[in-house]
Amino acid sequence: MGNFMDTQESKIYIAALIAAGVLAMMLLYFIITMIKQQRKTQRLHLEKIHAEILAQEKERKKIASDLHDELGPILSAIKFKINSVDLAKEDDKEIIQTASQHIDSTLERIRQISFDLLPITLTRKGIVQALEEFMSKVEKLVSLKIRFSHNEMNELPDELKVNLYRIVLEIINNTVKHSQANNLTIDLRKTQKEILLLTADDGIGFDLEKKSITNSGLGLRNLQSRTEIMRGELLINAQPGSGVQYNIRIPLK
Repeated sequence: MGNFMDTQESKIYIAALIAAGVLAMMLLYFIITMIKQQRKTQRLHLEKIHAEILAQEKERKKIASDLHDELGPILSAIKFKINSVDLAKEDDKEIIQTASQHIDSTLERIRQISFDLLPITLTRKGIVQALEEFMSKVEKLVSLKIRFSHNEMNELPDELKVNLYRIVLEIINNTVKHSQANNLTIDLRKTQKEILLLTADDGIGFDLEKKSITNSGLGLRNLQSRTEIMRGELLINAQPGSGVQYNIRIPLK
């Protein structure tokens, strides 16, 4: 009788072990499937963002090129023609002079729009000089002192260069609009393995957790999106009354 009970208990024990093993395998399969699905969803999300940003930059480049290479020369030619007209009446001369001044203002505005869309300096002379030009324009318009340090940034891929440029501009614009800062430091470094961007301001800061939860920070989402498509890492240190620090690391392929 005792042997029979031992045999029954052994069978039950073995069946329980088999059932536990099957459940463990099912659970493991479920976890692996979920991880794969999450990675696929994340990859598709990044691909979508990447495609949207590429399309946006392509359109910006086209508009900037049209403004700079087509509309600008046409207006310059019109101005030349107007100024070459020989008029005897002073009233007519004043009209011509006024028209010429309006053309000059329009040309300046075209150059500014073209620069905002895609500065020619970025493609011709590189990211450092393009950023220095933008910072110079900002400092003339607002009471923000920008201290920019960097090392050599040669031979960056065009896409990385444009995205990095947009990221720095987004940080500067956020600082100007929201921080009430007097000073902003920007340090841009290239190593053999990665690009390092460190920024800090002395402004009023903000509640990072609240911004993230409410999704009210469009600028922050733009920074995150551009960093993600470059497989980079964005760290933000922000507290009310303590300024804002951005730490961005972008791997070089």
